[in-house]
Amino acid sequence: MDAFYYKNLLDNLYDAIYCVDLGRKIIFWNKAAEAMTGYTEEEAMGKVSCIQVRMHDKAEGEGECLSACLVEQTLVDGKPREFDCFITNRNGRRIPVSARVSPIQGPDSNIIGAVQIFRDNTARIATQQVIEKLKTLAMLDPLTGLANRRYIEKLVEAKADELRRYGLRFGLLFIDIDHFKSINDRYGHDAGDKVLWSVSRCMSSNIRASDILGRWGGEEFIALILNVSQEKLAQVAEKIRQRVADDIITSNGDSLRVTVSIGGVLAEPSPGADIDRERLTRRADEL
Repeated sequence: MDAFYYKNLLDNLYDAIYCVDLGRKIIFWNKAAEAMTGYTEEEAMGKVSCIQVRMHDKAEGEGECLSACLVEQTLVDGKPREFDCFITNRNGRRIPVSARVSPIQGPDSNIIGAVQIFRDNTARIATQQVIEKLKTLAMLDPLTGLANRRYIEKLVEAKADELRRYGLRFGLLFIDIDHFKSINDRYGHDAGDKVLWSVSRCMSSNIRASDILGRWGGEEFIALILNVSQEKLAQVAEKIRQRVADDIITSNGDSLRVTVSIGGVLAEPSPGADIDRERLTRRADEL
């Protein structure tokens, strides 16, 4: 079969393909490469890959080939490589691609060039982003943006396991907005939502970045306070209670003040310590 047959075959493949010589000059450029990059075969031939035609951009910045060009590495050591990167097309658009580079060997088994096969990765990345967003949403309360009950349950179980294994104690605060039903009845559910959001923001700003606050359900919240003593846990609870009481919430021209009641349990390594998630949360709720 002649060269025309093989060129016609490669031109009809879905994947973009180009070949370079030892100097990284492009010696073959198929139709899929034209379609993806916007450069015709005539424009690409003889150009230096990654310099005159940008084929390996980094994710975080334009105009940068991957550190130590992977095509060049394959030309040196003869090892095939697979990687994800970006190409920049003729119009300056950066396109995510999955690529594979393989050496081309001559009759004497010496390396005489390299071939790169690459395909558009946009759809896969978009799917991954959607999946990650859905995972995040599954763990967040949509109104307050805090961890939801499902996530808090998992965290309490994880911290209880760390306590059993490594003796890492933690505090659990069960927080309830007082008389919340009367707020909804008097001012409406929009005002109630505003109170939930404002209280969650106030509490979040008064705990450490390493601590976790979540919405347990309705007007109830749980805070996990890590690496804390009984005295410190009480101080954190009092600080939250006082800051919420001092906060003024504005909704539809009304100025509202609310208070919270807080129960706290310290989980620590001691004989007979209650470190079961359900018992911990129930005890804090009772307190």
